[in-house]
Amino acid sequence: MPPRKLYACLKPFASARAILNTAFKSIPPRVPLPDCFHAAGTARAARQLRVNGYLNQCLRYFPERLAEEKWMDGCQIKGLERLRALRQNGRPVVLAFCHFGPFFLLRTWLRAAGIPAAILMGGKPEDRSKLTQRFYQFVPFPEVPTVFYLDQLRDAAEFLAAGNPLLIAVDDDAGKQMALPFGEGWTFRMATGAVRLAVRQQAELIPCTIIDEGRWRFRIELGRPVPRELLTAESDWTLAGRHLLDELSPHFKAYPEQCARTFIQCLQKNHSIPSP
Repeated sequence: MPPRKLYACLKPFASARAILNTAFKSIPPRVPLPDCFHAAGTARAARQLRVNGYLNQCLRYFPERLAEEKWMDGCQIKGLERLRALRQNGRPVVLAFCHFGPFFLLRTWLRAAGIPAAILMGGKPEDRSKLTQRFYQFVPFPEVPTVFYLDQLRDAAEFLAAGNPLLIAVDDDAGKQMALPFGEGWTFRMATGAVRLAVRQQAELIPCTIIDEGRWRFRIELGRPVPRELLTAESDWTLAGRHLLDELSPHFKAYPEQCARTFIQCLQKNHSIPSP
């Protein structure tokens, strides 16, 4: 079935779910955002974003299909050739992302494009449901791990050393943090895990984000890599963090409605924390 036709079939169910959730669940108060963000949309636009979220979740259940041309036409990946060249040369790559847009599809779309990416996340392997583990058997490159946990850092390092990209969130509250200026009077709290791992493994550190353009159309942006001179044990890691934030923030400001609560909680007004 063509993606557009499948989308049209599923949309009424997603719309009904969005209406029911809005009617029977209390809507959390709007969190203030920096002035540099574009104005928030209408209530109708917010409901449509919720509908898109439900429909995007459906793509997790047939990951092996996304590699087909009819599906890949719906996902533009800017910077893919650079990533392919790094992999061909056996260079380890850390992809730094934030909880923005349908971030849970990043690894799936990259694998569909021929890049066997995995993700480093909190929790433990036994936390994954049996259903989730079953679906991971159908992703492209099923022989390559799709996820590593914090107690599997050695395995993650070996994965990187083999020239495979590893996705790491930088808006996580786990581990060491550094405070970076974000607009006027705001601070962004960034986890240092991606920077530290890139330094330790001498890996390329590339900002990565995914934007939902609606109707199962996506755009993945792979930004400029962090300069190598900023990824040494002696360098000031806040400079690497600022590079990542400078590359990612234009997307956050252009699509503030796609910022997840996890990301927003990293924004602090008139407050800062000591940098490590």
